[in-house]
Formats: sequence, structure tokens, C-alpha cells
Amino acid sequence: MNRFTLERQASKVKVTIGCDLSGTVSAELRDLLAAIQEDGVTDLTLDFSGTVAIDAGGIALLVAAGNSFRGGDRQMALVSVPRGIFSLLQTLRLSQRLGAQMG
Repeated sequence: MNRFTLERQASKVKVTIGCDLSGTVSAELRDLLAAIQEDGVTDLTLDFSGTVAIDAGGIALLVAAGNSFRGGDRQMALVSVPRGIFSLLQTLRLSQRLGAQMG
């Protein structure tokens, strides 16, 4: 699986993450999300079905993305989040803020 797979319908984009979210991957995803936002996307879904682990940089990226894509006419959700990552997001009190759904 590629690192990221995009599906777009008008102003909605689903990004499937096909690897662990750490290090250089977080930087690549940050750049991708910035480009998506500049392109007028208002509804972002991040699909974690291909992700097993996340580090502090990945968490920071999700918080920043959440700040950018939530509120007003924009929204963001995390779907198919593995139990371990979902539990970490709950512990950090981020699961609800980021719209995380375990799957």
C-alpha cells in the first residue's frame, strides 16, 4: 500500500494512511494536508486502517490538522483508528476533539 491514498469528491477528501505515522511520514502528511486545505477542501477524513503506530510528531500533526479543519464550515474526522491509537487519543483527551472513531 502507498503511504497515502486520496479520494476526492468536490470539497470532501479522504486520505488513507498506509503506514505508521512517525518521523518523515508526519512531515509528508503535513505538506499534503496543507496543499489539500489550500485547494478548498472543507471536509477531511483521515483513514487509519493501514496504521499501527503513531509517535509524538504524529500526535502533534493531528492536533494541528484538527485546529485547521474543525470549526466554521470545515470538519475533520479520523476513521478506522486501531484500538491502541484510539486508546492513546482518549488518554490525551483528543479522541472526541479529533472526531476519532475506532474501527
